[in-house]
Parts: sequence; structure tokens; C-alpha cells
Amino acid sequence: MIKAIFFDIDGTLVSFQTHRVSDALLDGLHRLRGRGVKLFLATGRHRSAIAAAAGVFPFDGFITLNGQYCFTQERVLRSNPIPQAQAAQLVKLLEDTGLPCILLEERETYMVNPSPRTELFPQQLDIPLPPVLPLRHILGREVYQAVAFFTREEELAAGPRFFPGLEAMRWHPDFVDVIAPGGGKDQGMDAILAHFGIPLEATMAFGDGENDLPMLRHAHIGVAMGNAGSYVKSQADYITGTVDEDGILAALEHFGLL
Repeated sequence: MIKAIFFDIDGTLVSFQTHRVSDALLDGLHRLRGRGVKLFLATGRHRSAIAAAAGVFPFDGFITLNGQYCFTQERVLRSNPIPQAQAAQLVKLLEDTGLPCILLEERETYMVNPSPRTELFPQQLDIPLPPVLPLRHILGREVYQAVAFFTREEELAAGPRFFPGLEAMRWHPDFVDVIAPGGGKDQGMDAILAHFGIPLEATMAFGDGENDLPMLRHAHIGVAMGNAGSYVKSQADYITGTVDEDGILAALEHFGLL
């Protein structure tokens, strides 16, 4: 019996076209809540940028920054910033390359090496750009994630060791989320499940991006959205419709949860 469901935001709960959760899906979430299922967000976004989903439904807990910072309404369950040695390496990389990047701390967000590339945040994701700060501002601070505006093609050309000592996770062709090694949404799932006393065998997860793969593989049932890439689909237990087709509802009905 499914007792906990984890939802990615962009391309899963929230449409890239409308930037909102559909009314039909909201109704479905409330019906799930009525059946006693715990519902959680699992996103690469910062806590300050989850209102598109968290502002319209009272989720039970939150996996943010790709599992690096997880919390309920009452307490923080997981906090895993980038180690200072790796943060210093990241600063040097950004100094050497001029790569535009958004840095995400527990509360604060800011941008370094500003570039027209970063305009896709407000244009495509409806997320405002943070203020620009000097690159050296990073040193000595607890940074949980870097969003580097580094295309998939650039990443392939640079090779897997471009971000030394760090882990890169992608859910958009034009930028990559960079986190501490050993991170991922699966780690956030474990922290939340331990807090609520829910076994992994009672979980389901929905996602569409490569950064969702650890979560989709970890959940008892991993569901890929119809708008996911072919590799993400190949790793899922079930493939549903797209976000704009309310694919979540179709999968919930398929599995008898609605």
C-alpha cells in the first residue's frame, strides 16, 4: 500500500507553459490527502522558489536543492552543504571560466558572473534572478547548490571531471545543478521516510528530469512523465502522460490510488 508520494515540481507538478499546478491535479492531491497518503515535494529549487506548488497545497515535507536541504513545517531533516574545500575549487573554476552561476544557501541566493544566459530563469521558469555579488563572497559560506549555466553540449565537451569533487545533476538543457558528492533526491527521501516512519516499500515518486533519476530508482514505484527524456523513461517503472496532460492523475488512477 502506498503511504508516501514524492513529486518533482518543474515538468511534473508544474507546467513549463502555465507555471502552475492544474485545478484537476490539485483536486487529486486533496483526494489523496483524504485517503491518508503523505505528499512531499522533491525539487532542485531553493525553498524560496517553491511557491508554485507549495503555495497552493499543504505538502507534508520538502526535499529541496536535490536532496541537500530537506525539511517539514516544524524542523530541518537533512542539511548537506558543499564542503569548503570543494567550494574553494568551485570558486577557482568560476574565476577561470567566467561561467555564469547562481549560488544557493539555506536562506540566501545570489548570482556571480552575470550573463544573458541567466535570463531563462525568469523567462522559462518564472523564477526571478537573485542579486549579483562578488565571486569571492562564496568563500567561507555554506553553499548547498550551484546552478551553472552550462549547456549539455558544453558539459559533454568538457568531460565528467569539469566540476572536481562535486556532483552535477541536470534537469534543463541549458544549466546544471552542482551539489556535494553523495547527494540526490534519494537521500532526501530517506531522511523524510525516517522522520515519518514510512517504509521505502510504501513509496511512489514522479519526475521528468535526470536529477530525478536517483529518486525514481529508489522509490518502490518510479513514474516518469511523458515529457521526460528517453533515458529517464527507460529507468522508470511506469511512464505516464505529460505534465500538460495531467499525467500524474492518469498514473494515480492506473495504480488504483484515485
